[in-house]
Amino acid sequence: MNSSEIKQKLLQVLEESKKRFSPYNVLYDQLVHLPFNRPIHVLAIGKAAYQMNEAVLYHAAQEPFVRIKQSLVITRYGNVKGPQFNTVCHEASHIIPDENSLKAAELVIDFLSKLNADDILLILISGGGTALMEKPVEGVSLVDYNLRIQQLLSSGASVAEVDAERKRLSSIKGGKLHEHIKSKHIFIYAMSEIPGDFPKYISSNPFMPDAEKADEQMSADKFHRFDNLTAEKFTPQDKAITYKIIANNKAFCEIIRAVAMDLIPEIRADFIHLIATELAEDAAKLGKDISDTAILIDSQRDKGFTAFKTPCLLIFGGKPAFTAKGNGKGGRCTELALAATEGLSGLSDCALLTYATDGLDGHPEAAGAVIDNHTLSLLQNQGIDPQASLNNGDSFTALKAADAIIPGEYTGINVNDVVLLYIS
Repeated sequence: MNSSEIKQKLLQVLEESKKRFSPYNVLYDQLVHLPFNRPIHVLAIGKAAYQMNEAVLYHAAQEPFVRIKQSLVITRYGNVKGPQFNTVCHEASHIIPDENSLKAAELVIDFLSKLNADDILLILISGGGTALMEKPVEGVSLVDYNLRIQQLLSSGASVAEVDAERKRLSSIKGGKLHEHIKSKHIFIYAMSEIPGDFPKYISSNPFMPDAEKADEQMSADKFHRFDNLTAEKFTPQDKAITYKIIANNKAFCEIIRAVAMDLIPEIRADFIHLIATELAEDAAKLGKDISDTAILIDSQRDKGFTAFKTPCLLIFGGKPAFTAKGNGKGGRCTELALAATEGLSGLSDCALLTYATDGLDGHPEAAGAVIDNHTLSLLQNQGIDPQASLNNGDSFTALKAADAIIPGEYTGINVNDVVLLYIS
């Protein structure tokens, strides 16, 4: 395949992977574990909340084993695409809480407080819940809250330090919403964008006080202690809780690998490699490092030894670090892709795709980018210097000029980013 065909093939792999990984599929196998005997009350919070709730409603309409009484959806602006059956939808701000985030918290507290002890509560969590609903502690205004968090972020504080401060200033984070739940039968299904899938950090843990007391590395399976078959129950404060991670970056990358095996017969199955699922370095540095890997593989192909035989596909996942700078437009994925253009330019018939799984790479116009070994020359022919664009935080504008942008969309998935590197 030439580089243009490779780009199209990578886009096909991405589209099919999103279909297989949609909430309709990842939720189905979990819903059969819910109790059959009573209607279910659904609370969905996060950037993928609307589609996760839609998936539950769809399966409930198809199967007799799920009966939905009511739903409350809290999600980001622009994600609600229409009314849903017996559902109240509320949009708020992401990444910084706003007045609608305060209203969201009140809606959630009211929703939870009206449940009875015997009601079944299904909580669907995805990334973004930290900002989408908030209720600062008494004496702290929303302005004060946001100012303090921004100060920490600007100072380079760690994720754990910022999370701890959010919980200190909040009356709902860190398991504090638990006290508003009267239901004794709680199922929490989480779509994780947290490396390691630690419940303590997913949406700042609104519902599980026990997670705050646990070691910060305690994974989700430690809280998955209620099983319908064995009737083994974990009952903090007389409540039976099931906590399951139903989707994460590693699972999405594994789906990509399986899809690539189906759609790219030119590559042997053992030449499709899942390299990493916790990328966290600076996006521009990662772009250069990944293109350096491509250069190394290409340089070794005729020397009788190589880390990866070609043609090959390398799959990476995670959440690269990104700091907005200058006055341009850009996100993690476009910055990584633009930084890789120079390294790939000296190779033949190769391509790189970067994609934010929630469909938004920093702003609504882009979800990611797909480049090849000709992208640098396309940019230079238009007088665009990739490094100058990177310095100005303008990776989106540069790659748009090269027709390399993957348009923004609403996916209903939120498990961070993926990077695909194809070397022929």
